[in-house]
Amino acid sequence: MISELLGALLGVHVVAGVVALLSGLVAIGTRKGGLWHRRAGRVYAATMGVVVVTALPLAAVDADYFLFSIAVFSGYLVFAGYRVLSRKRPEPGEAASVDWAGHLTMVGFGLGMVGLGGYDLLGGDSLGVALMTFGGIGLALAGREIRSVYRPSPEPREWFFKHIVFMGGGYIATVTAAVTVNLTMLPPLLRWVGPTLVGTPAILLTTIKYRRRFDTDSSEAAPR
Repeated sequence: MISELLGALLGVHVVAGVVALLSGLVAIGTRKGGLWHRRAGRVYAATMGVVVVTALPLAAVDADYFLFSIAVFSGYLVFAGYRVLSRKRPEPGEAASVDWAGHLTMVGFGLGMVGLGGYDLLGGDSLGVALMTFGGIGLALAGREIRSVYRPSPEPREWFFKHIVFMGGGYIATVTAAVTVNLTMLPPLLRWVGPTLVGTPAILLTTIKYRRRFDTDSSEAAPR
């Protein structure tokens, strides 16, 4: 009975993961704020929720704290990327309980990931580098969000850039999981860190592109 339940859970997890990968790709490749982008983004967020919820018990059964931590990490990124759309003009010091729960959960898991990663690395396991990397990124992002609750950025489009960073990071985590499971012929460290090494510069270049575009639009709209 339990094996059948786990098999069904795995099937749902795989299907949701495939849909998340495809819908995320559509969201990335379509115009930001456009109809297809918004529709694909909603599908991506929903299916990633299914991916994370199903991944947690699967990782727990296998006693795989690495996958468990990565599931929490990817879930936080998508959660934060979606929630930022509801907090485009936040009031200083105000945040919903669900936001606090998300940020503090990531802080706790981030500290655990860095600690476990360091322990694994000292024990000769090179994957400790990946765990420390993801944990450090999660800690930095969650810490920045907690700080922004009390000191919101004066940049009116800051929510837009946060959305790109969080959703882009969530997609990197999704690709990482897919690569790790399916491309087993690659070295473990390359499978875990490779998508991050490719995706992080892409996110950076995207934010730079839009900042320049917004700066250009603002200068052209200013009175002469």
